[in-house]
Amino acid sequence: MKGPAYNPKGKDREQLHISETSVGAYQHFMLSGKLTYGNDGKAKEWLGRLVKPCEGYILDLTELTLIDSTGLGVLIYFKKSFDKGQGRLVVILRDELMKELAAIAKLHLVIPLCSDLEEAVRLLDSKRQEE
Repeated sequence: MKGPAYNPKGKDREQLHISETSVGAYQHFMLSGKLTYGNDGKAKEWLGRLVKPCEGYILDLTELTLIDSTGLGVLIYFKKSFDKGQGRLVVILRDELMKELAAIAKLHLVIPLCSDLEEAVRLLDSKRQEE
C-alpha cells in the first residue's frame, strides 16, 4: 500500500482519520470523521498497524462526527484484539448522541467511558496501581 496508513491531516469529514501519540505510558488514538459501515475495515487495519505494546490504550472519539453500530463493533474488536481482557482500554466520548448510542449498546459494561483525556489517564493509572 502506497502512502500512509492513515491521514491525520485529512479534511474530508466523510472519511475516517486516525492519529496516535503517547500520553505517558499509554497510547492515545484520536479518531476523526466517521466511524461507520464502510470505514470499519480501514479502522481495524489502521489501528492494527499503529498499535504498540504499552500499559494501556485510549481511543479518543471526541472528533468523530458520526458513529454507528458497526463503528461500535470496531471498539469491541480493538478490545478483543489488543486489550485481551486486561482492562487497559478506555474510550473518550463527549457527544451526547454518541453517549446515548453507547448506553443503548451497553458499551460501558465492556469498556470504561470517559469525558476527557485527563479522566482517561486517571482511570488507567488507578488500574495500574491495583495490579
